[in-house]
Amino acid sequence: MTETAGTVHHVPSTDGTRIGITSTGSGRPIVVVHGSLNTAQDWQPLADRLAPHVTTWAVDRRGRGTSGDNTEHSLKQEQDDIAAVLDLVGPEAILVAHSFGASVALDAVLGRPLAGVVLYETGMPGEDHFPESTIGPFEDAARRGELDVAFEMGLRNVMRLDDAGVEAFRSSPVWSARAVLMPTWGRELRALNDFDPDLGRFAAITAPALVVVGDLSPGWIVDNSRRLQRNLPNSRLVELPGQGHEAYLTGTEQFAEVLLGFVREIDS
Repeated sequence: MTETAGTVHHVPSTDGTRIGITSTGSGRPIVVVHGSLNTAQDWQPLADRLAPHVTTWAVDRRGRGTSGDNTEHSLKQEQDDIAAVLDLVGPEAILVAHSFGASVALDAVLGRPLAGVVLYETGMPGEDHFPESTIGPFEDAARRGELDVAFEMGLRNVMRLDDAGVEAFRSSPVWSARAVLMPTWGRELRALNDFDPDLGRFAAITAPALVVVGDLSPGWIVDNSRRLQRNLPNSRLVELPGQGHEAYLTGTEQFAEVLLGFVREIDS
């Protein structure tokens, strides 16, 4: 498949930060909000696969890619960013949000009309949040420029991967691209500590919703997603066989078929 560059647009957020969005394809709009260790470019292969059927609007979350940044950071700022993009794209959009991006998106869409919502392994904390003993050393390593060290610490202490999981990441072609994003990961973990653990408020999201998990993903991430799905009144859980936390890259065709099936359900 030939990868296309897409067209980059910008929209100002509430604090004036310019948020970049890359549009690809034609048809019903799908707004993609990526996770902590990604940029919009990571979702381009999926956008190319979807291009004959929908328009993918892939957001670069603040601090990376085509977006600007601010010296301050909070969940509220990121929620304002998503709201600005959804205002641009319109209420016919389906929101697709991954990991930390899904945590941000949940509160951003409360009370907002949307055609549908897809939440892929929402990165909200469980009962044990991210303590200073986890975040502090990780941030110190990133500030010293020891990005590989910081990445390994994050994989072990945040994602809770074992030796085999860490080595699988280290030997993959995405290692260096992910390590570069370490300076923004720490602040996102701190922001997640402010995430309201009362999931009951999301019963107000009545749009059709898919909660997606991979059957190879860490158990705590899958458990969090299942808890969330039980609080969404018009939702169902979809498990991707043979996939983990990044099926948009490792199982692009498989994930695309799930999304297109959801689009067909909504359009019918």
